[in-house]
Amino acid sequence: MRNSIYELVETSGELPFDVSLHSVNYVPSHWHNSMEIIFVLRGTLEATVDNRRHRLSEGDVLVINSSHVHEVFGLDLNIIATFLIPDAYIRSNLKGMDSVYFECDSRLAGKEQRQGLDRIRQLLAEMVQLRYKRGDVYELEMQIRMLGVLSALAQQFRTEARSEAMNEKYKERMLRIISYIDDHYEEPISLQTIADREFLSVPYLSKFFSDNIGLNFQSYLTSIRLKNAVEELLSCDEERISDLALKHGFPNAKSFYSAFKNRYHMTPNEYRKQYRPGMREGEDKPAATTNYLAFNQSSALGIISQYLQRTKLDEESRVRALESVSKLVDVSSGGTALRHTWKNVITIGKAKEGLHADVQDQLRYMQEHCPFRSIRFHGIFDDGMMVYRENGEGKPHYNFRFVDQLFDFLLSIGLKPFVELGFMPSELAADPEKKLFHKPSYVSAPKSMMRWCELIERFLRHCMNRYGAAEVESWKFEFWNEPEFDAFWPGSASEYMDFYLHTYETLKRVSDKLQIGAPGRIITLRSMTFNRNFFAFCREHGCLPDFIPVHFYPHEQLDEMMKMDEMSGLYKLEPYRELLEEFGGISPNPDFLKDTLEHEKRMLDELGLSHLPLYLTEWNSTAYHRELTNDTLYKAAYIVKNVAENLDRIEGFGYWVLSDNIEETPASENLFHGGLGLIAQYGIPKPAMLGYELLAKLGDRLIDRGEHYLVTAGKGGYQLLSYNYCHFDDLYALGDISFIDEQNRYNGFKDEKTLKLEMELANVPKGRYRMVTHTVTRTHGSSYDAWVRMGAPAYVNAEEADYLKASAKARMNVRQIDIEGSVTCTSLLEPHAVELIELYPLD
Repeated sequence: MRNSIYELVETSGELPFDVSLHSVNYVPSHWHNSMEIIFVLRGTLEATVDNRRHRLSEGDVLVINSSHVHEVFGLDLNIIATFLIPDAYIRSNLKGMDSVYFECDSRLAGKEQRQGLDRIRQLLAEMVQLRYKRGDVYELEMQIRMLGVLSALAQQFRTEARSEAMNEKYKERMLRIISYIDDHYEEPISLQTIADREFLSVPYLSKFFSDNIGLNFQSYLTSIRLKNAVEELLSCDEERISDLALKHGFPNAKSFYSAFKNRYHMTPNEYRKQYRPGMREGEDKPAATTNYLAFNQSSALGIISQYLQRTKLDEESRVRALESVSKLVDVSSGGTALRHTWKNVITIGKAKEGLHADVQDQLRYMQEHCPFRSIRFHGIFDDGMMVYRENGEGKPHYNFRFVDQLFDFLLSIGLKPFVELGFMPSELAADPEKKLFHKPSYVSAPKSMMRWCELIERFLRHCMNRYGAAEVESWKFEFWNEPEFDAFWPGSASEYMDFYLHTYETLKRVSDKLQIGAPGRIITLRSMTFNRNFFAFCREHGCLPDFIPVHFYPHEQLDEMMKMDEMSGLYKLEPYRELLEEFGGISPNPDFLKDTLEHEKRMLDELGLSHLPLYLTEWNSTAYHRELTNDTLYKAAYIVKNVAENLDRIEGFGYWVLSDNIEETPASENLFHGGLGLIAQYGIPKPAMLGYELLAKLGDRLIDRGEHYLVTAGKGGYQLLSYNYCHFDDLYALGDISFIDEQNRYNGFKDEKTLKLEMELANVPKGRYRMVTHTVTRTHGSSYDAWVRMGAPAYVNAEEADYLKASAKARMNVRQIDIEGSVTCTSLLEPHAVELIELYPLD
């Protein structure tokens, strides 16, 4: 029955009740075999129950008892949560009650009932959140909260049953009548038609209908026709109002207009304009359900966070699932040699940033605690580096003083330059209006290809004269940045290829041992057209790159967001800017990096390019510069998991970026603002940095690897690295960040368990060992959590910054143990925690 007035609530196999989010348009009079709770999250609506009207707005709760006829009418754009609890479930859990009836309208509740209402709101909101997290004990957690709701209702809102409930004696007859109306409402049916079918007199049927429904027959028939017409009105722009009226049973357009204005107090055209303008171009209107309009769940942004404020007591008293994992590892096995290619490259934003004192201090810290081999950056030719200018006569002038300053410093701390050849000096740009970032980088093609090539040659020869040919030939040169976006390359794809060819030939003319890589594309864009065309061009012109740089950000919706311009063959600019400036969601796949790299390697193999070294020169869990989870313990587990799972699969893992002090976007005044960096302002390491510090302690031979752990040998001992990675929940992945704020950033994850990992290391040579355990948790090693504990000050002074730096240390435990051939190492890890156990013989 498409629009049945009676709903037999059939719950899923997961839960004995239903929890849903809706947007209400109009729900005609109906009843069902369940109690219904309406929790208004946004907007206003009017519910009529047993002919009593209840006007509800944000935060209101209304209980509609089983078998009571009710209709719901949305007064504006709204979002509600509904909870349908079958009679059998209620009776089985409220034993000893002869009848179950609750009088609960939050707008009419007395002061003595406010505490109970607050508790009900909290539990209902938690069920909405759990609905999208779905952990291992999802069903149990949901039932605990539903029983809490029933308990609060039974204690504070139970009263004597009202007489208006649908009479059981007449339900079967009413079902037949309303089923017939639902199936034939488009036709000119009458009360006489139904009276003949039921073998009743018209007067008796008229009274019977009004007594049980609360409306006369004609009013109810009009409401059914109106409901269906309105749903089509919202879902179809093309249908004329007059045609729509006739299609849904109205005798003429005038009667439809009259019924519509009586209910909605506006014309159908006015209603359509008011409730459809928020749709994006090309977006389909959500399909209508039987009684409510469906909607994208991510539109629930910000609507229940006020009911889910986590107090310290809540967090400490929370009971988490425990997962125990036991493994036996034979450390005498040969294992495989590790090159730790993840150490080959780290990144900063722009070349000029590498001259800033704070960034240089952070680079020194990094090289001391987790040394990398090279460093990649944008903007070697940006105006801030003052490399290129033209005099009054238009002749070029070159100045490599800042380049020398930067490279001298990098080489002094053991970092080789990994130079991105770009962007364009403004005075060499064909179109200086083409620029990007807060501190502008010019992305235009050169106004003179000859002068661009001269700039490249002058730059390379200067470096070789200063540092020696052999040194510069050991560097990497990545050509341009993400050329598939018109944000970075506003020309056409063919123009980019010609640009690359001239640059390649110039570089090889200086020395054929110089290494150039291209194109630095984002591999989460699954379109292979750009890649295939580029490499076909390279084969045709003999300019295959020496290595392939790629970028990774786990936004599966990139293909949907980025619209290809058929003229240029590039993805459009504006969606990319949106990605930098607002959070648009994340992949729900926790293994997205591993899967995407595998896809990329298969593609390169199909193209006959698997022999070329593959480098990730940018990767992160997000491209958004203000995602608050970037500062949390989560990031340590994210980095360790992805490096551990992809050890030596490719030639480099250039995490984007080292420092929060990056000039792509305006600087934030907030210390922990969700920046992409490993290190925050004032040189305060984030938990992500500590993840790298523990990775740096691994040995050079891989003994064993599995989910949650990695065992290596080397440096004279053994190393066991474990991590408890938890991925974002489905609602957060859709883009709903309403559950997190400055001081509460751990509410957007699912499958949060305490992990007990018992690793038995067998065939360890006998002797006395020094066991060192390094543990990074929210209490030990997380500068963000330390900042929250100190009161989350908006600004910190030097003393407070030093305190936070000191807090960014893993907890260390050192002891001596005797090993008689095997040893069991036990790690008990909270969600997102990382731990390294080192064993070194003392004999």
